Amino acid sequence: MAEMVEGSAVDWTRLPANVLRSVSGRLADPQDFVRFRAACPAWRLAVPEDGHRRFFHPWIVESSDPDDDSGNVLFYSPSSGEYHVIHVAALEGKRVAGHGAGLLLGIDTADELSAVLVNPLTGESATAPRLPERFHGTPIYSFAATDDPAGEGEVVAVVYNRPAGGQARGCVALWRRRRDAGAGWATVPAQTFWMRMPQLRARLVAHGPQVVEAEEAAIAAVNGHAHGHVEWFPGMRGAHVVEHGGQARVLVRMELEQPPAIAAAAGVPVKPGDTLPGVSFELRNTVDPEGDAVDWASTPELHGKVILQSEDSICHVLPASVGLSGNSVYFLSWQRQEVVVDEDGGVGDGEPFGYFLCKWDAIKGVATVVEKVPGAWDRQKPGRWFLPTFKY
Repeated sequence: MAEMVEGSAVDWTRLPANVLRSVSGRLADPQDFVRFRAACPAWRLAVPEDGHRRFFHPWIVESSDPDDDSGNVLFYSPSSGEYHVIHVAALEGKRVAGHGAGLLLGIDTADELSAVLVNPLTGESATAPRLPERFHGTPIYSFAATDDPAGEGEVVAVVYNRPAGGQARGCVALWRRRRDAGAGWATVPAQTFWMRMPQLRARLVAHGPQVVEAEEAAIAAVNGHAHGHVEWFPGMRGAHVVEHGGQARVLVRMELEQPPAIAAAAGVPVKPGDTLPGVSFELRNTVDPEGDAVDWASTPELHGKVILQSEDSICHVLPASVGLSGNSVYFLSWQRQEVVVDEDGGVGDGEPFGYFLCKWDAIKGVATVVEKVPGAWDRQKPGRWFLPTFKY
């Protein structure tokens, strides 16, 4: 902890607190932040775990296996190139049904209406009120959202289901994660939720679940389902909800018409920097598959922002300060990879397809390969974006 500088011993434990906070605020990966605070008690005291913090660079989390309730969660950090397996004690006996705002939501495998919201970095958790009975016997999915990804906004957990054919239409339930939020969930029809998500979340925070439910029931009694018939979202027909700046839009991912596996088999191997001519994205203002595209210039709330898109998940919107290019969509894609040659010059017999991090430039309208996700990623568990934080 000491070093000779110009003949004098410098005590690094006595660096000014504002200098330490400035340095820690530039650390891109949560693990580096943890190591920084572990250097000595003085540094740990000057830099609180949930204190001065911009954004960590996003991680990729492996989709959960519905039969895995071990509490082990696999993450990959593109900024450091490292994998992290984190055991979350609060998720033992639970499956991960979704995530967002740096949190994971677990559903008890023995009681499908029992849920917990947990921060995997800190281990802190909050037991959610019991889920509404109408979720019983249906597949349950979820995410968490906040108006301020930096960690100052109020977190709202959103749970939704996808009833099988012949059953009732899907519904959405919202819950404020607050210490005094004992009022429970606000349940609304899925058909009226997705494109009005910012307004419904704001009303929940301001007025509570009973007011939201009553207002939505009154609207339905007068207008029915005037906002359109939506059986499934997000990820429906390659469309994903983008919520930011009080606006809800739809991001549609379009690929070659033939199945991806066939297209990849017919294509040439890709490497970082290569273009992906068969992939593009389109913004729309409605969930209508025949809806008109919206020009990027007409979405001021997204200018300069980074959109993170992953399979069957809503999109995350972040500032370009997370180390990624603004006016871009970052996504994950299976592509044919280059043949691996071993040290003896022989051709390896590894997987012909690789998992790649890719970027679509919204200004140029071009998709490119950023990097290959290292290791053998499980194709049955596609990655999803995760925003690590110590805030909640």
